[in-house]
Amino acid sequence: MSELRQRIYMVLKENKGQFVSGERLARENGVSRAAVSKAVRVLCGEGCDIEAVTRQGYRLREYPPGLQADAISRWLKKLEADARVCCFSSIDSTNTEARRRAGELTGPTLFAADSQTAGRGRQGHTFYSPVSTGLYMTVAVPVRLPLQDAALATQAMAVAAVRAVRAAGGPELRVKWVNDLYYQGKKVAGILTEAISDLESGLVAALLCGIGYNLTTRVFPDGLQQIAGVIGRLDRNELAARTTAEFLRLAASLPDTSGWLPEYTGHSLVLGRGLSFEQNGQVFHAVGETIDEKGRLIVRMADSSLRTLSSGEISIRPDDLK
Repeated sequence: MSELRQRIYMVLKENKGQFVSGERLARENGVSRAAVSKAVRVLCGEGCDIEAVTRQGYRLREYPPGLQADAISRWLKKLEADARVCCFSSIDSTNTEARRRAGELTGPTLFAADSQTAGRGRQGHTFYSPVSTGLYMTVAVPVRLPLQDAALATQAMAVAAVRAVRAAGGPELRVKWVNDLYYQGKKVAGILTEAISDLESGLVAALLCGIGYNLTTRVFPDGLQQIAGVIGRLDRNELAARTTAEFLRLAASLPDTSGWLPEYTGHSLVLGRGLSFEQNGQVFHAVGETIDEKGRLIVRMADSSLRTLSSGEISIRPDDLK
């Protein structure tokens, strides 16, 4: 969400039920009234119910309830999981916040936000994070793992998300190796895993596994409209707790993946599908063959040889994403 839309939303939220003039919003933000009108239209497209009345201004009638740390904690207790919970109405990035506070970790911690101003994806990509129409969260877990095993946290989070969405009343999601989740042929969630290293031991000291869910977003920026989709309306406090609880159970088994890797492969969009990938500046075409115990994708090349992919982006034909 842009800073202007975020500021306008917060003013309307603070004055919920009362009209705020476009002139005031423009003056306080140093922009034109036309810019305010455009920002409000985008907010409406993102799920905010804003009424506009000539000579009165704008009024926020309804907005999705914010994330509540107490509600998430109650869900975690019900699910027999334990984690500290930190909630934000807006933040730059939950992964960034988890990294900033990594030195304070004494146990599992959930960082969850209603919106992000600088949401991040893999390989420097941004993650669109509009206010209150998605769930943006990071689970930070102290661990002692070799770096090569820490990467398995991404697959663990994918399985956790599939389980959590279904248990919260949502649809069955599919997994596009290695970090995207799909529904009805559209990307509805993305995962970003980062690690904090202990220089003395050479091991990973903490895993920071973030996931962003698109739940009810109506309008996406140019470039995302054809590829991004939504899961549907779910209780975000419940979903945050279920995702956290499932991830903590799976992460506790790392590097052993035998208990949940079959589930990961069972939800894969990749296996048996034609795909393409790039290595050393060259594009290759192959078919997804299997996923090994280290979470690596094994593909069958055109000459029938097998090749192992440990990381990177793959592309699948649009018709094969469903």
